[in-house]
Amino acid sequence: MSRSTTHDFYLGRGPDAEWIGSIHLGTCACHSVEKIGLARSADEFADLVNSFLHAAEVGQAGEVTHRGHPWPWLWPTSHGTDYTHAFDRGTVWTARRGQRWSMRAGEYIPPGPGETPVVFPHGRDTCGYTGIDAADTAGRRYGPLLGETHRYDLHQLGLRILADLTLPSPGPAPAQLVELRAQLPPHLRYLINAHETTAELEIEVFGYRDGDPAADAPAQALTALPALYGWTDPNGGPPRFGTRVLLADDERHLTLPVLADRHTRAVLTTT
Repeated sequence: MSRSTTHDFYLGRGPDAEWIGSIHLGTCACHSVEKIGLARSADEFADLVNSFLHAAEVGQAGEVTHRGHPWPWLWPTSHGTDYTHAFDRGTVWTARRGQRWSMRAGEYIPPGPGETPVVFPHGRDTCGYTGIDAADTAGRRYGPLLGETHRYDLHQLGLRILADLTLPSPGPAPAQLVELRAQLPPHLRYLINAHETTAELEIEVFGYRDGDPAADAPAQALTALPALYGWTDPNGGPPRFGTRVLLADDERHLTLPVLADRHTRAVLTTT
């Protein structure tokens, strides 16, 4: 099953690269993108990108933005784009969500010393997200599950996270969510307290006793939620939201009676 993806195209890499277009593909057109990766000159790359964007526009395969038009994304640089493609040093490079230039002419490049830093020109000065304390720097890194939750307030985000952790996915789940779920035993139940003033999700986990060493792995997995559903700032700025993971007291259901029902997997409260 295909999913929508975002793509940016550049001539060159680094802060002075020339942006030549973007597309939000509604369906998979991987074969066309792969063809672009075969370019052997800057002119050929630009021609292939222009042809691809034009064909996608005519065929209504996605939302296309050509060079010379305003930056199309809410995020300020290509760090937030699913795939960035750039022609540089005689070949086409690809970065996934701005993490590193991991593909060269379609071939995977393992991590190594001397990598070219992933730096992009600013498409806009600030982040256009309107969710929790919207990011205001281009140095942010965007979580792979941020997606459609970028406009959610903390209460809505907590509900979405609970649903992702406890309910069957309506379709194929993202790999990062599958990996997270694999670290959470199916018998666990959750209570999330959304503290809006501090932008923190306090997660109580039911299913372990205090001091149980088996609880360490799920607790550690849950602390990764801000990196998956939000943004982080390598320069030390605040994340979109914080998490605090606690083992629930055995008598906790007395103060929240709904938890006395063993069929209840998750509860959200707001303070």
